[in-house]
Amino acid sequence: MPENQEHPTPDEAALVRESRAGSAASFDRLVHELHPRVFGFLLTLTRNRQDAEDLTQDTFVRAWRKLNHFDPSRPLLPWLLTIARRQSISMLRKKRPLPALEIDTVIPAPEPSIAPDLWRTAEKHLTRDAFSALWLHYREDLPLAEVSRILGKREGAVKVLVHRARKTLAEAIRKDSSGPPPLPNTPPPLPSIWNNAHVPS
Repeated sequence: MPENQEHPTPDEAALVRESRAGSAASFDRLVHELHPRVFGFLLTLTRNRQDAEDLTQDTFVRAWRKLNHFDPSRPLLPWLLTIARRQSISMLRKKRPLPALEIDTVIPAPEPSIAPDLWRTAEKHLTRDAFSALWLHYREDLPLAEVSRILGKREGAVKVLVHRARKTLAEAIRKDSSGPPPLPNTPPPLPSIWNNAHVPS
């Protein structure tokens, strides 16, 4: 899982400065580094690889055009994901019901923090906003404040959303026989992130 950052790395900050000065080569490097994560998020929203790829391309085009409005003291990914989500909204409204999400196409194996089986359970039992909140917070390791900006919700509402999603998943894992199997030779406790769920203060 990516390191939780409130500020860009020195390399990213330099590439953003160069891009803002008009360097297409520097922006291409940012695209190369962040494309998989933007695409992965859009794939969880659209459930369609072609739609996700088209929206990813559109996201980076819009980001390039609006880069002078971006605060370079902040990490770039949350800003890109905010653009991506806004771009996906009209498409999502036209594509109900959505097909099932193929988690294996989004998460490289092995996933270091939350196993793909858990994401499958999350996709099955959670609303889209709840799934997105968990994805952004745990998969992308973004602070709740950044998640709230991306989802266009108050931070307190996102805290409650994550709290309720964790409780829902805890119950689903207990009841759903298709939930993640226990590790060999160990009892089947819930994964640690779902234990003792509480609303952060």
